[in-house]
Amino acid sequence: MLDNLHIRIFVAKWTKINTPFWKLKNVQSTYWRFYLNQAEGASLELDKGAGSTDKAIYPLEKDHAYFIPAGVRFNTDIAHEVGHFFVHFDVLGMPEIAMRAIFNYPICLPPSARLQKAVYEIIEDLQTGQPVDLVLECRVKAVIYEGLALYLQLLPSEQLKLTLQLAVALKPVLPAINYINNNLARTILNPELARLCKMNEDYFIRRFKECMGQTPGEYIREQRVRLAAQQLLFSASSIEQIATASGFGSRFYLSRVFKAATGLSPAAYRKATRV
Repeated sequence: MLDNLHIRIFVAKWTKINTPFWKLKNVQSTYWRFYLNQAEGASLELDKGAGSTDKAIYPLEKDHAYFIPAGVRFNTDIAHEVGHFFVHFDVLGMPEIAMRAIFNYPICLPPSARLQKAVYEIIEDLQTGQPVDLVLECRVKAVIYEGLALYLQLLPSEQLKLTLQLAVALKPVLPAINYINNNLARTILNPELARLCKMNEDYFIRRFKECMGQTPGEYIREQRVRLAAQQLLFSASSIEQIATASGFGSRFYLSRVFKAATGLSPAAYRKATRV
């Protein structure tokens, strides 16, 4: 399991956030965020729960490190200018159904002098104009891994055990999942996936839905939208190129599926503020 856990860094940056830049609504992304603010004043607003229209205020305290997992929807608010270090990244290798069981809400990491020192050293380098080279990327990844370890150590052993059980339960369809994730640009057919899992097609589709909570087609579409969203924000590729690379084939088809999934067209999503 641990050998399969990888971090993909999209951007690591220090900036100053203020109004109106950091007053955003319905932020939800396919990537993770790591935040550490150098002053009080910024906060997140999240839904309190199903059926409630109230928002829970989640202040981002000075020098505290936070994770916001992919898929979490939130608003941002800020009272005054704040020094803000952020990393946008993806966690690869662990099945999403297992990840969602333990990462489904913003996480305030426990205090760690070592983590804080590492972050401030990165901030200092970024402020002096050092480019994000291979060395700095490794240091950023080390911060993310350290943060994940700090959080996971707090979880009850039963919860970690359940997460591993969820991951193990995917074993029968894991060849299909791995193939899908590595071949999103290609046409992917159920008979091909069934053969990889050594099942007949009907049984494979039923087994896949039992394991993943969605059909193979739904999973493929979700992963293609995820890939397209990341490329829209973190690459200079044209929308037509992204449509091809993510398996949609045409800009028209990408736009239709992407808007249904995210509420925004690819062009509007690309223009959205990243924080």
